[in-house]
Amino acid sequence: MTLLLDDRSVSSVLDPASLVEAIDQAIRADAEAPADVPGRLNLSGGGRFFRIMPAVVPRSGVMGLKAFFGGNGVGVRYLIMIASVETGEVLAMMDACHLTAARTAATSVVAARALGVKATRLGVLGSGLEAETHLRTFAAVGEIDEVKVFSPNPVSRERLAGRLREELGLPVVPAATTAEACADVDHVITATNTGYGGPIACESDWLRPGLHISAIGSTHRDLRELDTAVFRRAGTLVFDADPEQVADESGDIREFVGEGGSLSTVLGLGDLLQGKVALPEAPRGDLTIFKSVGTALQDMVAAELAYRRAIEAGLGTTLDNLAAPKGRR
Repeated sequence: MTLLLDDRSVSSVLDPASLVEAIDQAIRADAEAPADVPGRLNLSGGGRFFRIMPAVVPRSGVMGLKAFFGGNGVGVRYLIMIASVETGEVLAMMDACHLTAARTAATSVVAARALGVKATRLGVLGSGLEAETHLRTFAAVGEIDEVKVFSPNPVSRERLAGRLREELGLPVVPAATTAEACADVDHVITATNTGYGGPIACESDWLRPGLHISAIGSTHRDLRELDTAVFRRAGTLVFDADPEQVADESGDIREFVGEGGSLSTVLGLGDLLQGKVALPEAPRGDLTIFKSVGTALQDMVAAELAYRRAIEAGLGTTLDNLAAPKGRR
């Protein structure tokens, strides 16, 4: 039996706190029961992109993939398929739009904890789904005293600030400029979409010493968020994927390396959580940065959690014998 889940069903069962703990535990456990996560496949043509992210996660008992595709003018679509490692049965297929944003936010929380970040004042650049899931997730797991939201679209930032202020009971205020959103905060979350070849969203001069940055929007060669001076100030720079992959896929890191920046001191989030590396005792810069491009391990863990929760809640549509074994047809 295969469960089909739409985005509304997935979002209704993925509560932030549970997802944070699931991803944290999965990354830590990967040292003892490693997932098989090969390099993802990036294709393009006709002005469109197509990314495939496969993984086998023995600890969760699932294997599967996420397909992430689209382009300018047609939007972006996300689809996840998970199957049982034990039986090969296709367990679920689901719209992974909300799931992707939610697991990205949960991983940002995991990284902030690993870095010892105790931020209570947040500045958020962006007003879309990724910005919203980050705010909801950080609010769900920690104390937040103040949030400032900037988007170049005044209507969008006002709408997001108003909705979250009412729903979360937090002082969420719209900021008129990026610099204003970054002023007097402990943690800046960059969840932007400036468009392919678009402008840089955040400049180093706006960031005070000691600040933490969760940077999640530059996941394509032509997408930028942070100027390279920001990365030169990093005392601790953490990636959630292999540095070569991040340098190939993120416009921010490609530009940093292209200007002579070194990734030799980058820490892997998995290595940090598993105790294989330690935080520097005397950082050479005044910022901590978590740079995320996402991983298939994060996707599979979130999808398996959504699948279990949906079964318990009686959600979704079921199909019999989808992809039945060849010899049993």
